[in-house]
Amino acid sequence: KSTLDAAPVVPRGRTSAGGSRADAAAVIGPGAAACGSSSSSSSSNAPASPSSTWEASEEVPAAFQEILTELSRLEFEFGGVRNFNGQPRIERKVKACDFRTCYTDFEYIYLTVLGFARLQICCEEIVALNNGRKFLQNPGVQLLEQRTGMTMHADREGANHLLRSAPDVLLEAFAASRRADAAAGGVAAFFREAFDRNADPCLEGRVGRVMEYLQSRSQVPGSSSQRPPAEDLALQPLPEGSTAKAVIGEHLRVFVNECTWRWARDRGVDYDVAKKERQGEAAASEDFARLCNAGAFEATLLAKGLASDVPQRRWEVRIDDGTWSPYGAEQNEVLEMARRMNKPCCQIKIRQWVYEVDLDRMVQVNAKTRKERPVRCAEYGGSGNPPCRGGMLAHEEIQAAIRYFVELHTLAE
Repeated sequence: KSTLDAAPVVPRGRTSAGGSRADAAAVIGPGAAACGSSSSSSSSNAPASPSSTWEASEEVPAAFQEILTELSRLEFEFGGVRNFNGQPRIERKVKACDFRTCYTDFEYIYLTVLGFARLQICCEEIVALNNGRKFLQNPGVQLLEQRTGMTMHADREGANHLLRSAPDVLLEAFAASRRADAAAGGVAAFFREAFDRNADPCLEGRVGRVMEYLQSRSQVPGSSSQRPPAEDLALQPLPEGSTAKAVIGEHLRVFVNECTWRWARDRGVDYDVAKKERQGEAAASEDFARLCNAGAFEATLLAKGLASDVPQRRWEVRIDDGTWSPYGAEQNEVLEMARRMNKPCCQIKIRQWVYEVDLDRMVQVNAKTRKERPVRCAEYGGSGNPPCRGGMLAHEEIQAAIRYFVELHTLAE
C-alpha cells in the first residue's frame, strides 16, 4: 500500500521539528521558511560548488515534460500546490521531515520528476566531478544537490551507474504505466506507487521506489522491466575488518549481476529471465560463462584498483594542443580491464560521445566522425589524482578468494 497519503499536509506557517543532516535531500521554493527550513543548509560548511549558477529557466526535456503534464492533470487529487507561487521549482533545500509534514504529494512528485530531468541534462558533469568521497569532500555530490535537489552515497561503488541510469528508470516506469490496462491503475497508480514523500528522499531511495513499481509491473501484459534493481549493481557496505572472502564475495555478487544485465541485453530478454536462464541449460550456462568467469572477474577487480600491491595504470589521450589528458576514472577502468583481458579494442563514452579504442594501434576513434587520437598507458607515478581508489587487499588474497568461489562453483573458471 502506498504511503503517499500517510502524512497530513501542515498549513503554511506551521513549524516542524528540525531534522538531522541525513534528512536533508531536496530543495524547495518560497515556502521553505514556513516548513522549518532556513537559509543555511547542510551544505553551508561545504566548499563552494564548482558550478554555482544554474539557469532555472532551462527547458525540461520533452519526455519529462510529458510526465509533468500528466501529473498536472491530477494536481488536486494529489494535494495541489501549497509552498510555491505557481508550479513547484527547485531553489533550495528542504529536509525529509518537512517533506513528510509540510508538502503535498503533488509537490513532492513534481520536484522529483524535475530533479531527474535535470540529472539527465547534467549527469556527465556530475559524474566527472564525483571523486567517490562523502558530501563535504565531493564536488560531484554538491553539484548533484544544487542542480537536482537530491543527495546520494557517492562513496559506494555503483554511484556513477546510478547517476546515469536513474533518469531512464523513471522514463521506463512512466512508459510502463501508460501501457498498463485500466485494472492496473494506469498513470494515476504510477504517481501513487512510484513516489513516497515519507521515505528517504536521497537519490537511491527515490530510484528504489520507482524500481519497485517497475518490477511490480513486469507481469502486466505489454510491459517489461529490462533493468536490474539498483541494489543489484551497487556494493553494499561491509563491517569494518571483514575478511578478504567477504569483500571479494560482495564484489562478485555485483559482477555477476552486471554480467547478467549485459547478457540479457545481448540476448534481448528481461533481466529476471536472464537470471533464470544463466543457471538453466548447459548451452546457456556456457554462453554466460564467456562474460562471467574467473579471469574476467580478476581483471575487473585489478582495473578497479582493489589490489594494494599492483601498480595502478593511468590512461591518457593526446588532445589538440599536443598535451596528454587523463581519462576519467570510469573510462580508465574500462580501458584497463580490456588491457588486462588482452582485448584488441573496447568502447568508452565521454558525455554524449562514443569512442572506440583500438588497443593494438593505441588510438581513440570517434564513432561518429571517425577522428583518431593517440592514447597511451603508463604506471601511475603519484602526480595528480589517482586513476582509482587505493587498493585494500593484496593481489594474492584476491586470487585466493577467487579460487575459493571457483571451487564452490559460484564462478566459472
